[in-house]
Amino acid sequence: MAVFSGVHAALLTAFDADGALDTRATAALATDLIDRGVHGLVVNGSTGEFASLSTEERRLNLETVIAAVGDRTQVTAQVGAMTTADAVASAQHALKAGAVAGMLVCPYYEAIDEREVEAYFRTVAEVGLPLMIYNNPSATGWSMRPEFIAELAAIDGVRFLKDTTPEVGRLFRIRQLCGDSVEILSGQDSVALAGFLAGGAQATVWGAVNAVPEACVRLWELAVLDRDAERARAFWQRLYPLTHFFETHGYAQAVKTATNLRGVDVGVPRLPALPVETSDIDELRQLLRLANAAVAQFGRPAAAQPV
Repeated sequence: MAVFSGVHAALLTAFDADGALDTRATAALATDLIDRGVHGLVVNGSTGEFASLSTEERRLNLETVIAAVGDRTQVTAQVGAMTTADAVASAQHALKAGAVAGMLVCPYYEAIDEREVEAYFRTVAEVGLPLMIYNNPSATGWSMRPEFIAELAAIDGVRFLKDTTPEVGRLFRIRQLCGDSVEILSGQDSVALAGFLAGGAQATVWGAVNAVPEACVRLWELAVLDRDAERARAFWQRLYPLTHFFETHGYAQAVKTATNLRGVDVGVPRLPALPVETSDIDELRQLLRLANAAVAQFGRPAAAQPV
């Protein structure tokens, strides 16, 4: 059974100039992140623009990443879909391809009630791929109640939770209700430190990792491994402004622009999404410098390999 710890990148999906998958660039990004100390990769998530990918593209994307990183790290696949049948098929493919878990977002257009969501999770869990509940209100239009998360956690095969909300207090309530039945991963970049220090989250799935991998890993080391709240807070003062920029400038687009700025070519977002406006690039460069200066001051991640 997979155990999640550390910083897991919500991996970007690279496109070429014609808008087609650039599997070579995606593979290069995946290996670069592992070289820089990142602990795991999540493919076909929101940061990976999965909603704009066809079924065949999602499968190729996952196979590409698993082939690139081999057994160097854990790879999780986002397997949620608009229909239960499609989610089951994605989970089956992910299991066969070698993913360690499936992150399952609820259908994200037509609202469904808790009874229907529970049936959705139960059916996908029958595939045998360990599942991560993906609570993402910005995508689905509603946020799961902690009490309902506890009900889903009782389903055999549901083992993890990514909670993408700014409500840190939820982590305490979820932990109270679920105990150790699920591993909690923080999913909202701008509250990552609070999640770590609260003790509810020992890991995170974080899109910002694509742009500043060493800074994200170093924050996790300070907060979770070292339990040095004072230094972690000082570090966070340098990193938080970048996470705020991402969350206020079109998240996946902003992370992709920042990743290109650090010298890793991942192309542009798939239309109709557009890159960050030219007028905002100078601010983004400054925020990247601020985050990287924190790494210079507090040290590179212990797990990072020379690149």
